[in-house]
Amino acid sequence: MDSVGLNTYSAFNISGKDMRYEKLQKRMQRKDYARKENDIYLKKFELLKKNIEDLKKQTVVAYSIAGAAVLCHVLFRGLNKIPYTDIDKIKKLAREMIEKFNLQSTGFRAVIADKKSESYVDVYGRPVDKLKNKMTRNAFYILPDNIAVAWKKSPIELFHEIGHAISGSKKDGYKHHSFMHWLPYYSPLPIGFCLVNTTEKDKKTPEKQKIYNMASVLKDNAYLMSMAMFLPLLTEEFNASRHAITFLKSSDKTLALKSLLLYVPAFGTYLVNAFAVSNLVKMFNTKSDNLYLQKSLFKQSKDYQNTLKFDKNISPKIAVIDEYKRRVVRVDWDKKPDMIHGEAVETFIRAGLPNADITRFDTNLDEVSVKRALDEILNSEQQYDAINLSKSSDIKIDDLSSLIGYKVTAKSLKQDKDIIKERFFASPYKEAQDIKAIIKKMELLASKGVKIYVSAGNKGKDYLNLYTLANNVNVIGATNKYGVTKAPFSCDNSLITRWSKGVFNINKIKDSTGNSGFDINEDGRADISVNDTTAKLKIPEHYVFGTSFAAPNALVRDFEKVLED
Repeated sequence: MDSVGLNTYSAFNISGKDMRYEKLQKRMQRKDYARKENDIYLKKFELLKKNIEDLKKQTVVAYSIAGAAVLCHVLFRGLNKIPYTDIDKIKKLAREMIEKFNLQSTGFRAVIADKKSESYVDVYGRPVDKLKNKMTRNAFYILPDNIAVAWKKSPIELFHEIGHAISGSKKDGYKHHSFMHWLPYYSPLPIGFCLVNTTEKDKKTPEKQKIYNMASVLKDNAYLMSMAMFLPLLTEEFNASRHAITFLKSSDKTLALKSLLLYVPAFGTYLVNAFAVSNLVKMFNTKSDNLYLQKSLFKQSKDYQNTLKFDKNISPKIAVIDEYKRRVVRVDWDKKPDMIHGEAVETFIRAGLPNADITRFDTNLDEVSVKRALDEILNSEQQYDAINLSKSSDIKIDDLSSLIGYKVTAKSLKQDKDIIKERFFASPYKEAQDIKAIIKKMELLASKGVKIYVSAGNKGKDYLNLYTLANNVNVIGATNKYGVTKAPFSCDNSLITRWSKGVFNINKIKDSTGNSGFDINEDGRADISVNDTTAKLKIPEHYVFGTSFAAPNALVRDFEKVLED
């Protein structure tokens, strides 16, 4: 893994050994294949990084649009609360507007009433049947009843509703009015085309390829389709307000201005909602692109990995410092712990290094037991090749700054490591001296050539695992299940030296003898029998995750030996 979590391919180096021409040619071909695959992989990953940046920008735009929508809504609601007491004048002008457009001949009725009223009369004083669709909004127009209603607290809105009636009185007005008001509810549907892009292309079937290509064109323009679904509603709302303002402008300019102040934020709410939904579709489109690229990169990496042959006979001596008393890892669906953490970590080492010589050093999840384990390793006659420490002693970076009286950020940790260590070791922090001893012992072991792998921690970017302050150790952050983007739970700071896959699907499988079990590291072998899990229904949990599993995964990568043809 490099600094951004990319698992790039490595071409084969041809040694100076004397070998037959056919064998040399075959190795050259594999090297050329590896180089081409690596170029494709890197191009896809660069596109993925660009899309991730685009997604961040789109998220900022989405929040801005959401803020504008809230502002328009607040402004509209605020203007609605401005009282207008001359109801008789409103009714008089409403009658004039109705008669100007000859709406009375269509049976149209306009009502200004109190919401609590049990009976209603129109602006002509004629009784109106009880409203079948009494709504909570300040004003509305009902078809096919052909009635416009405004409540007394905002009577000015009646003119806008009469504007709707002008469109509704035309041929097929009811169908048009229903269509344009329901169409925006379908504006998220173009997201469906984005989902097509998350599947692999089937190049073997031209018919499916044509469908995919057509869907891809629709996907690329999904946000425009979403916006288009708002256009009929926006047009209708604009026309209704235009009719109202035009009429009031010639009848009462003061009332026309008040109406304009009310209708502009109301129309703005519709408009920004259109932008908000279309931007949501655009964000989903980018996310679908990212998901497709991640799947594609993962598949390409797996396919390439399967072309390599690994030496399964190597047996590095590995010390695992972990907890071996409690079950804490959930494997099945009942949310109860099924596996001991140290045993789960070991399965990731065994998956790639089946012959590894593993020695367990049990801890009690405290600094004293970790220090004792490191002492045992230092005093042992055994020479260890690697140490895996999937344990963390976490502190919030802001709290660390306050503790040592020095400003620390995630980016400055590496640069200021020596200052941080000096001040932290002299601080009154309860475990400071134990952590100091642990760090010193790890640095001593690293100086003797032992490879040490420490998990970065699972509390996110605001936290630091204090063990990672040690020099010359491998600090492993976790990527997602595709191994190409950082996992959100992983600590993310400048002390991290490697990124490795830290999210693994759990699969229920049967071994060669027919016994069922759960595979937690995706190696195709059962890591725990179904009889050893707690749920009655043996349904697997979705996945296991953590920098605890990223660390041994990185260790395996370093020790796996590729056999050359």
